[in-house]
Amino acid sequence: MYRSFTDRIFGGVCGGLAAIIPLNVWWFRALFVLLSLVTVGAFALLYLLLWLIIPQESPAVRQRGGSGRLLLVILLSIFMLIGWVASITGNLQGPSGQNLYAPILLVILAIAFFLRQVRA
Repeated sequence: MYRSFTDRIFGGVCGGLAAIIPLNVWWFRALFVLLSLVTVGAFALLYLLLWLIIPQESPAVRQRGGSGRLLLVILLSIFMLIGWVASITGNLQGPSGQNLYAPILLVILAIAFFLRQVRA
């Protein structure tokens, strides 16, 4: 899986998903916006995380493969939803009773950014 070079508005993540899953790219964009609003920005962080993890396609050479990255996208989305549900139900609290969902998301984003810097 690669971020789209031609079908992008912000980072090309939704265009890359639409290239693999046969849905219109606007469905992915609407889904990310809707889920970002519902989860108070958690899916916006997921978008940024995917933007860091998924490489951009080359406009000169059409790349193939990337099913491992698609699986990573699906797993990250599932974990994001599970974490959000755990946060809403109160199952994701620290010893002092504060919600740990946002700090965990920021740590995951920081790890992804660090790994991308190491890989580059």
